[in-house]
Amino acid sequence: MESTKNITDLSDKRTFEKVFKDYYQQLSAFAYSYVESHEIAEEIVQDTFTNVWSKSDRIEIRTAVKSYLYGAVRNACLNYLKHKKIERRYEEQEQWKTESFETDFLELDELQNEIDAGLAQLPEKCRQIFEMSRFEEKKYKEIAEELGLSIKTVENQMGRALKVMRFALSRHLPSYIIGFISVLQKNLWG
Repeated sequence: MESTKNITDLSDKRTFEKVFKDYYQQLSAFAYSYVESHEIAEEIVQDTFTNVWSKSDRIEIRTAVKSYLYGAVRNACLNYLKHKKIERRYEEQEQWKTESFETDFLELDELQNEIDAGLAQLPEKCRQIFEMSRFEEKKYKEIAEELGLSIKTVENQMGRALKVMRFALSRHLPSYIIGFISVLQKNLWG
């Protein structure tokens, strides 16, 4: 008889307690079949009963109390699973971002070490010309005037430096250096 009572009847404390005792274990087992955690299943069922109790004076059940409770628990389980799926996706994205950032950072650090090693291989004057061109962004004419050299000497020294740097950075050439070489080549004619 209680299974056909409407929600306003559940606002009575004794009736509500009886419905709770009659269905709590069944609903917990039902919730477990969705969430596969006894603790979460019980929490969902408790929350469902809490919601029913707190809204008992505003909602009317048009089906049997048992059907209403099973539907409410099922919906709560599906919402929980949907929320967990979103959390997992977010965690995976954050993990991917962290791993990607760490990889990028390590690759950049490695690249910097290789640039430094390449620069160390250059003769002093050649390195100075290269650094003025690439790091100070000076034109060949400016470098030649500043160092008292011919533009042709600056061009030859840059060609030599670029050859050494290409070799030193050949491992990164496909991914990072293409842009770097483009800038270098642009400056050769600029």
